[in-house]
Amino acid sequence: MLVRELVHEDDVDCEQDLQAVVLTCLYLSYSYMGNEISYPLKPFLVEDNKEKFWDRCLLIVNRLSRNMLRINAEPGFFTEIFTELKACGTNAGITTANSASVVGTTAA
Repeated sequence: MLVRELVHEDDVDCEQDLQAVVLTCLYLSYSYMGNEISYPLKPFLVEDNKEKFWDRCLLIVNRLSRNMLRINAEPGFFTEIFTELKACGTNAGITTANSASVVGTTAA
């Protein structure tokens, strides 16, 4: 959800920019999973300037925090987002064990 809302073709100049955005989204996703889990920041930093990372975090939180909190609070919203994510993986040719067995069952 975060990457879909934040990454647009025109905004990404190079692979490193895309990597920085995706890793920031991943860091924030882990952070929203619960405060009992803490993750070291270093693996998520790919830029020399930490300020860029924190500015991006603030941008994401200000724009998408409401929906991020809804994922944990509303089972229906979680299901909707998860279904979209699964569809993206399937469309890209990525299958999980569960979707592979469903495909196998459908084909039979």
